[in-house]
Amino acid sequence: MELNYLRVFYEVAKAGQFTEAAKRLHISQSALSRSVAMLEDGEGVKLLERSKKGVTLTPTGQEVYRYCEQLFQTVHKIEDACRGTHQSCEGPLPFATSDHVINYLLAQPLISFRAEHPLVVPSIFVGTPDESLERLLLTDCEFNLSFAKVAAPQVEFEALREEPMSVVVSTEVWRRALGPNHAARLEKVLADVGYITSVGAHAQKRPSRVLKELFGKTPPIGIEVNGQEAQKQICLAGGGVAYLSRFMVAREIEDGLLHEINMEQTHSFKLWLAVRRGKSMSVAAQAFIKHLRLLWA
Repeated sequence: MELNYLRVFYEVAKAGQFTEAAKRLHISQSALSRSVAMLEDGEGVKLLERSKKGVTLTPTGQEVYRYCEQLFQTVHKIEDACRGTHQSCEGPLPFATSDHVINYLLAQPLISFRAEHPLVVPSIFVGTPDESLERLLLTDCEFNLSFAKVAAPQVEFEALREEPMSVVVSTEVWRRALGPNHAARLEKVLADVGYITSVGAHAQKRPSRVLKELFGKTPPIGIEVNGQEAQKQICLAGGGVAYLSRFMVAREIEDGLLHEINMEQTHSFKLWLAVRRGKSMSVAAQAFIKHLRLLWA
């Protein structure tokens, strides 16, 4: 089996199309296609499904791709060993995330990471999922951490952790709402203060499905605001019902400032690591992701 053929297959699979892989390898698209075809013919397997939109991996192709990842990572390590090189963990660490992720999940890991690697300088862009994804694709941003998995062919996703959600309202608002049962009381609260949502979220398919699963129907919207932290503060002030990650509101629930509304069904959402397909992360970025995995294992 030719190692060069495997390298070509690996780059095509990462890029998702022959044109992009040819650019990365600096060879013609026809030569690229011949190499993949010779690999498939020589081994008697089909690794890629071709279409006008690009390529997708067959089940066998997925397995071969995983082995190729391990193989070429090992090749890279061998090359470094032969050159006697050692890359130090230092320099800028630009990445993107959302406000509640940085405020509640990343503050302490960043501090402990910099205690181990004081020459690394994190540079963190905080924005909406769409803004963070754009930052990842158009700048030198290393990765994005978000609870939203935005479909993009140029991006690979990996789930780092999963967090439960909570439906909460100001304890004072809940106390004032009277009703013969829990359902009637919730209906009264929603009628009085409404539901706090992201700007335009109730008009999108996925959030609408989530809200209907929670409440049985799309609730009356009281306030729209981008930013989970802003939703929490408005909720604390009595401005509406909010649906937030439980790590954001656990202390306020415990202190009696927020009332957690019992629901038949709540969700858990995954925190996704998003990286550009085919782009290697810096030593600093790899070290920080490893640090998070160890802390959250």
